[in-house]
Amino acid sequence: MPETAKRNSDSTRSDEVIWDSAAVLRSVDQCTKCGICHAHCPVAAATGEFPGPKYTGPQAQRFRIIGSGHELSPILCSGCGVCTSVCPNNVAITDIITLAKAEIGGHGTKIGIGQKLVNRPELVGRLSGVFPWLTNALLANSLVRRIVELVIGIHHKAPLPKVHGRKFDRWFADLLQPDGTPISFFTGCAIGNYDPDVGIAMVRVLNHLGYKVDVPTDLCCSLPMLSSGETDAARPRARALVDALQPAATANKKIISTSTSCSLTLRSKYAAFLDMTDHVSRNVANATVDACEFLLHRHVGQLRNTLHPIPLKVLYHGPCQLRGHQMGQPAVELLRLIPGINLEVSEADCCGIGGTYGYDKDKYDIAMSVGKTLIDQVKQVRPDVIVCDSETCRWNIEAQTSIETIHPVQMLMRALDAGD
Repeated sequence: MPETAKRNSDSTRSDEVIWDSAAVLRSVDQCTKCGICHAHCPVAAATGEFPGPKYTGPQAQRFRIIGSGHELSPILCSGCGVCTSVCPNNVAITDIITLAKAEIGGHGTKIGIGQKLVNRPELVGRLSGVFPWLTNALLANSLVRRIVELVIGIHHKAPLPKVHGRKFDRWFADLLQPDGTPISFFTGCAIGNYDPDVGIAMVRVLNHLGYKVDVPTDLCCSLPMLSSGETDAARPRARALVDALQPAATANKKIISTSTSCSLTLRSKYAAFLDMTDHVSRNVANATVDACEFLLHRHVGQLRNTLHPIPLKVLYHGPCQLRGHQMGQPAVELLRLIPGINLEVSEADCCGIGGTYGYDKDKYDIAMSVGKTLIDQVKQVRPDVIVCDSETCRWNIEAQTSIETIHPVQMLMRALDAGD
């Protein structure tokens, strides 16, 4: 870590290095213009309109320090994080570009209505979940999707998820759990509105391992806002989420997340983009753990002894946000515990969707070009099931391939159930 990253003495980890926005921007000084980030950038490879992360990130930032100017290239960055992960000098390239997006977009004042709409998945889910069957029918209509594209700019082929109402909430309210070790599960807005089966599988796996699960909140982590530069609106929402999770963190309980995006946001992006480095924010950040990372480190033996054979060909794709966790691919090791599974690992850097990036009608074609490597591999492997940790990636992959795409804990749950 560069010396510019500051240490927070209030953190529960005494040796933890906290990257606030000032540290992110000062990491520019570490850039040697080697060009490795540009060589690995999937967006630069897909379109000549994007000059690449080196020019858009650290090189342009040196001029931004002098004065502001008109620029559009940061908007074309998908935020996949490949550039940061391959940088040999520890430059926070992706975060530098994201901070530039916030400045260009007036921290939200210059962002269009379409982007603001996809930035609020929990609001959309709540409203459309009143009559989910009607919402799903309308969004499956090609004419309606064309109108939506024309009016608010969401591409008519963008992979919108199905709305399920409050299925997970109803299921969880009636659940009888073991009186075991307490643990918290942060569902985020996706499970509450669009992906209830992932939440059900996660709770069932934790119950199987002897935990008693509580769900402190389903507030949105607001990563779509942060990624697009709508930071003014994101700030109070981030504070509300941290405050809602604080009791669980204070009680020394782990906060499990099945979304690599949500957990990364809590663990590092609130600090990088909103300067939330206070004790409460760091306490929550340190308590938050990815579901697969937790299961791999704590329960390999127990799972190995209770997973039953599943004779399926499975392709695993690690989402972009997984790189930011710097924990490898724990889902791969968990899937290998399942007897009989024929596992292939994705060779693609990105599925292309980039959170909400590929929903924009002006970026959809770029997103599809970025994701071509993955789609080509799917055609070659012809898996029975595709597994991915991120919800937006799953929705995109399934829409592009017509192959069932599920979360790793869903596959684990299937292997546990296979013995019945």
